[in-house]
Amino acid sequence: MQFGVRYDLRNPPQWRRPFDRYYADFLDQAAWVDANGFARLTLSEHHFVEDGFSPSILPIAAAVAARTQRIRINLSVLLLPLKHPVQVAEDAAIVDIISGGRLDLTVGAGYRRNEFVGYGIPRSQRPGRMEEAIEIIRRCWEEEEFDFEGRYWNLKGVRMTPKPVQQPRPRIVLGGNSAAAARRAARRADGFAPVSRNWMEDYRQECIRLGKDPGPPSLPVDAPRSPLFLHVARDPDAAWERIAPHAEYEMNEYGSFAADNPAGLYISTHASVSRGQEMARAEAIRAGGSHLVLTPEETVDLGKRMEAAVGDRAALGFNPMMGGMPYELGQESLDLIVQEVMPHFRE
Repeated sequence: MQFGVRYDLRNPPQWRRPFDRYYADFLDQAAWVDANGFARLTLSEHHFVEDGFSPSILPIAAAVAARTQRIRINLSVLLLPLKHPVQVAEDAAIVDIISGGRLDLTVGAGYRRNEFVGYGIPRSQRPGRMEEAIEIIRRCWEEEEFDFEGRYWNLKGVRMTPKPVQQPRPRIVLGGNSAAAARRAARRADGFAPVSRNWMEDYRQECIRLGKDPGPPSLPVDAPRSPLFLHVARDPDAAWERIAPHAEYEMNEYGSFAADNPAGLYISTHASVSRGQEMARAEAIRAGGSHLVLTPEETVDLGKRMEAAVGDRAALGFNPMMGGMPYELGQESLDLIVQEVMPHFRE
């Protein structure tokens, strides 16, 4: 069983703290989870979001790297078509060096129209820019010097130094949510991280067709997995009362992206409703299973069922600062995880 934490660093206006204090709390918590046995810290990226959703995850990853010793730092996902690939290769190499080889890079095409408009990049160019950029990053890390001529990038005499610590280089995993993304990952990337497990078999079949190692068998689509949000509390009902406004906020914000990504996991609940309807809506989110608050015992049971189903690929993920949640509320959950959940998964 692996335990991980995820951060998108939303700091909503209605609960806003000064950003310098907010980031200081986040980095303190990153150091704490590193010291207490968590295996992975995941950072997400979006742009032009009012609540400050982390827009630049490579500098954030470098700060995490400097404050931690063991935890893997997972960028999932970095929106590659919006970036210059040489700059990504350089910045990611520095993160890998600072961390001593703990960087995991997952890149994605992005989907929000306003992000592409804001960067002045046609959204239709996503696939082509993605494929060229992955090749450029790989060559930056593997080759001493190269030229590249493509549709979007024409580069001469690229000599990137220093190189990453990981040998032969960090893996480049492609995120996505379509059969086309699965096939693109098989052609260009070192792995595939789909939103839905439904696409993993497309990836494996394309790898086999290309003569590449497809990796381990796909997990069953219905195999248990960690929910979008998981919180551990001695009194789940009392904890949910505090968490519910933040869960609804997150659902609404991600759901507002749905016009650009109908296959997303979040659905907006925006509407003008009464207090009673608001409470019912929050309970519907909880009952839907995407946002769970469990006792330590229930969390152990969930973890054991996951281990029984998927073996050493089981992972429990937590989002302790979800939707602007108070820092101390998320930390209370992390304390219980370390004290009363993790020991059941250690020899």
